[in-house]
Amino acid sequence: MRLKMYLLLLSVIVFFTPSSVLAETSKNLAVFYELEGDVTEKYNNMVETSFETIGFNLTDPHKRVNDQYKAKYGSTVLDVLSFMSIVNDEKLMPLLNIDPRIAGFAPFNMLIHKSLDEKTTHIGHLLPEVMLDIIGIEDKKLRKDFIASFEPLDAMIEKEMGGKKSYMPYTKLTSDSMLNFEFEFERPEDIDDFIEEFQNTFEMSFINKDYLIAGFHNFMETTDDAEEVLEGYDLFWTYSLCHLEYSYNMFDNKGGYPEAGLFAPCSMYVYVRKDSNKMVIGMPRLVNWSDTLGITDEKRLGLVHKLDKEIPEILTALGMKAVTNVNPLVETPQPYVAKVEAAKEVKVTTAPVESKKEEEIIVPDSRNIMVSIPTPSKVPTVIKVETVNNNSYDINNRSIKFSKRVPPNYTGPKFGKKFEAPKVDNTAKVGEVNAGRIATYLRGELMTQEEVEKTLKSAGFSIITSTVLDKKGKLVSVVFTNKALTTMASKANRGFASTLRVLINKKEKEISIVNPLYMLKAFLQTDFDEAGAKELLTTLTSSFKGLKDSEDMLKYQLLPTYQFMSGLPHYEDMEMIGQGSDLIEKLQNNKRVLFTHKLDNGSTLIGVKLAKRTNKFTKRIGTNNSAMLPYPVLIENGKAWMLEPKYYISIMYPKLTMTQFMTIATTPGAMIKDCTKVFR
Repeated sequence: MRLKMYLLLLSVIVFFTPSSVLAETSKNLAVFYELEGDVTEKYNNMVETSFETIGFNLTDPHKRVNDQYKAKYGSTVLDVLSFMSIVNDEKLMPLLNIDPRIAGFAPFNMLIHKSLDEKTTHIGHLLPEVMLDIIGIEDKKLRKDFIASFEPLDAMIEKEMGGKKSYMPYTKLTSDSMLNFEFEFERPEDIDDFIEEFQNTFEMSFINKDYLIAGFHNFMETTDDAEEVLEGYDLFWTYSLCHLEYSYNMFDNKGGYPEAGLFAPCSMYVYVRKDSNKMVIGMPRLVNWSDTLGITDEKRLGLVHKLDKEIPEILTALGMKAVTNVNPLVETPQPYVAKVEAAKEVKVTTAPVESKKEEEIIVPDSRNIMVSIPTPSKVPTVIKVETVNNNSYDINNRSIKFSKRVPPNYTGPKFGKKFEAPKVDNTAKVGEVNAGRIATYLRGELMTQEEVEKTLKSAGFSIITSTVLDKKGKLVSVVFTNKALTTMASKANRGFASTLRVLINKKEKEISIVNPLYMLKAFLQTDFDEAGAKELLTTLTSSFKGLKDSEDMLKYQLLPTYQFMSGLPHYEDMEMIGQGSDLIEKLQNNKRVLFTHKLDNGSTLIGVKLAKRTNKFTKRIGTNNSAMLPYPVLIENGKAWMLEPKYYISIMYPKLTMTQFMTIATTPGAMIKDCTKVFR
């Protein structure tokens, strides 16, 4: 709705404005395509599939962010809001050798938004000229090549989506538009040692301030020749930063600016030149949002100023120093001197709002063409987002807390009425259903790898692989199976149930066995053989003495239809990561494929070793459930499938909280990338 108002007003102004004035003031911020109705599925298919054919890759998609707003804050005025970050690595990487600051919009957002009270869906992106102007890049070759790389993108959008094409104007670019920092460090012999420690410290510094690491893009791993193209760098990546309180109040609520999603998430680049001990960090300031869009709402401006103040404070606390915004490849940055006038910060609170929105258009008496939508006199109050316990997570006491959560097919008393929960049966056997709940794991005293393997073999199981999961060798995952288990799982889409795992955890001084009754109930779906699963359980509990139920549990009847929360994937919502008749051949001599297991129906289950950075997610949410690794991938009928990571992580970590999930926000996307790579 707001976009339509912009364009209508612009046409009126253009008609009545002298051409000389128009020439001085007319600038375009973004290109938009307006389409009638809900085009989300068509749009997603284009971004996820078609864009790859022209070199644009989807990095860390965040679909239907409005659903998260509604779940967390209780209301939304949006029908759809998705952030689909894309980048053309092949075209962009050579430009990093001219001016690395170009990574300030790499990736950039391919935005889609639609409000509940409108029939039109808007899709669009920032224009490359504006990105370059905000960053401050003047190099003619770089500008020419970068702008040209967008031509096939817009041609494809017009071809596949159609709709009415229009341009959103801006009248002001920020003079002080970039954050630039440098960090000198003591360089170790192995730069990877520094990277591992730095990334965890850096990311947690932002997470502890309620930011989300919404994306991570490592340019050094994007193409087969990436390290050759970027031979002047030891490392080069970008983080995608998000702040939920900020984004909800900026994009959603009465009078919100969903079009500001053009800038979201914020791309923060990080690089180290070859053999250097200086790290460089940079990103566009958030004031670019308010200045280009003409946002004058005091409370939304307050959030902009708050984050523009807070982000430099976080970086400074890490020992980084602010410097001037210049191309460091041709000019030495100088210490940055902040302006004397401090930005006004306004405390914002958040509350549920009505879906309808009233808009008012004001044309200021100025030679500059400025389109703004002032806030109504009474601005909705917004709830302050605060993290409990200072973000100090207790890994041993995690739980998903729902109010009035009703399991699928629930037939008991209605919530709100007196309800007596099933009593715990103290005589129940380990691993079996107790008071309607079932343990995810069977915990036991620490055993050596040799002892575990010997015990499994004595019980009639065969060892598929034993693999070390961490750098220090304190976590070992033993993957095993038997004929009965393989037969049960040799059905369409059921191959993920064909193996079980034992985690040898020297950190916690225990072993953890995946409960076959739990896993098979979830993964076999309608093909579940309860008698067969219980037989496997009995074999394990009689072979490994002294096992106890884990505190990680779920309701037994919930398992086949489990999802972490509304809108997130179920078991059947798998990711297809490869296709073709040569999938098995592609795996030959691949060091990232840790095992292959042939099923009776011709399907093959493989285990994929995740990248170092991806693998670190267990440090944040708990290593005691690491038996979910190596990551299982099923090759069946010429297609490669993996369990959707948000499903697989949450069902193997059933006590995971939403707050904890946010600390590993980039992990699901990274898992998909890692597993996809084995089929290149």
